[in-house]
Amino acid sequence: MGRRGWAAVAAVVAGLWGAPEAAAHGIWGHVHVTGWAVENLPDGELRTFLSDPEVFNALLFGAAFTDSGYWPQGGELAAKAHAYGEHTHWEPFIEDFVQWLADNDPPPWTSLESKKRVAFLMGCASHGLQDEIFDSLFLYQADENDGAGQGEADPGTDGFLALDGHLRFVPEPWYPVDTLLELYAMAGLDTTADVMAQSVDIMTFLYVNGELGREIARTNGHEYLDVIPWTAAHYMDPDIPGALRAEIFPTARYLEALWARLHGDYGSDVLVTHAYPEPPRRLRSHEAGTVDGWVTLIFGVGAKSGSATTSWVDADQTPVTYQTKATRWGNSQDWGRLMRLQPTQTLAPGGWYTVRLEPGVERIDGVPFEGDFELSFQVACDATNPDGCPPLDPPVATIDPPAVAEPTPDVTESDAITEDLPPSPDPGPEPTPDTSDPDPDPDASLPEPAVEAPSTSPPRDDGGCTGGLPSPWWLSALGLLLRRRNG
Repeated sequence: MGRRGWAAVAAVVAGLWGAPEAAAHGIWGHVHVTGWAVENLPDGELRTFLSDPEVFNALLFGAAFTDSGYWPQGGELAAKAHAYGEHTHWEPFIEDFVQWLADNDPPPWTSLESKKRVAFLMGCASHGLQDEIFDSLFLYQADENDGAGQGEADPGTDGFLALDGHLRFVPEPWYPVDTLLELYAMAGLDTTADVMAQSVDIMTFLYVNGELGREIARTNGHEYLDVIPWTAAHYMDPDIPGALRAEIFPTARYLEALWARLHGDYGSDVLVTHAYPEPPRRLRSHEAGTVDGWVTLIFGVGAKSGSATTSWVDADQTPVTYQTKATRWGNSQDWGRLMRLQPTQTLAPGGWYTVRLEPGVERIDGVPFEGDFELSFQVACDATNPDGCPPLDPPVATIDPPAVAEPTPDVTESDAITEDLPPSPDPGPEPTPDTSDPDPDPDASLPEPAVEAPSTSPPRDDGGCTGGLPSPWWLSALGLLLRRRNG
C-alpha cells in the first residue's frame, strides 16, 4: 500500500478511536532512545557485543516488548497480559533475569540465541529506566508548560519523532519464550506462551511496524502539535531532563551498569550512573516549586525506597531544605532507579551547590552501597547576574544519521473512508526459530505505592504506561477495532 493509503487507514483508525495512543513514553521513543544509547556507547566489549544485527534487533524488540501487555484485549487475556507487562517494567524482573542468567547461561555467551536473550533483557531494562525518567521528570514539564499530562505527552512525542523524521529503527519480533515463562512463574504470574504471543501480535500488527505504525505516529503528531506546543518544541531538547535526547546518556550508562552486573563486576562502591543537572550543565532554575529546580540521581541498579541518606549544601556549607522523592509511580516492591531532590527554598541564581549521597543505600542485588557520591553544580543565573554564567559546551548525544522529515499527505475523513484499499492479505506461515546456530537455545523466536500524578493526569498503577492502537488493513482493522471497542 502506498503512503497515502496508509495515511488513510490511520485517519480511519483515529476517527474510530479518537486520538490513538502509543504505549508509554511512546514505543517508538523507547526503541529509538535505546538504539541511540548503543550508538553513543564508547568503543569496547559491550558495544561490540551489541553490534551484531540480530543481537541489536533483540535489544530493540525488548524495548518494545515491555509494553506489549498493555494493548487492547478482552477479559481474562487482558488481565494476564497487563500483569506480565507491568512486572517487566521494574527492577525486580531485571534482577531475576540477571540471576537466571548467572545460574543457567553465564558469560561468556557464545551462541546467537544466548546473545539475543541477553540483549533482550537489556532492551526491557532500558524501557523501564526510560519510563521512570520520562514520567518522573518530563511529564511534570508537560504539566507546567502545556497544562497536559501523560495522555497527551506519550502519543504526542511518538508522533513528533515521526513528523521530524527520526524513525529509523523497526525491530522484528523476537523474545525468549521459555525463559520469560520461567521468570514470570517465579513471580507468581499466570502467563502463558499464548498470552504473550497474542499480546505481541497485537502490538506489532497495530503499531510496531514500518507501515501503519509509522502513519499512526504521524497522525498523533499532527493531532498534538497545537495541543502541547512546548512539548513539541522541547521533547528532544538535551538540556531538558527527561526529554528523549536527554535520556540517551542515562540509558547508555545503565546498559554499562547492567553489563557489569551480568559479569558479577558491579561493585559496592557504585550506584549513581547519571545525574540531572549533568555536569557541566547548570540547574535550570533557582525557584522552588518547579521541576527545573530539581536534582535527580539515576541508579545503575534498583535501590530500596527510603534507604538513602542525602544532603544538600551551598558553597558555604549551609544546608538547603528539600524533599526527597523516589521514582514517580512506585511499584509493588519499592525498588526504583532514580531519586529526586526537590528544594523547598529559593536558591541563589548563579550559586554553587553540592548534593551528596551517603553510604548504606540498599540495592536489589543484595550488595549495599558502601561508597559515596557527590554532585557539584551551578544554578542558572538570572537578570541580576547575567555575567556569572558564561556559555557552556556540554556533551550532546548523537542521533546520526540526521533526521529527514517527509511531507505528509493531507487526508480528510472523507478521503479516508472512500480510499480504495486492498483486502487483508494472507499473513503466511508463522515465523520459526533460527536453528542455524550450532548450539541453539530452547527459547523460540515468536513473531503501587502512592502515585504522584500531575493535576491533569489520573493516578496509574501500570508503570506510567498507556496503550491502545489499531490495525493495518481495511476490513481486518475495522473488525478488530470494533470487536475490541465493544468488548
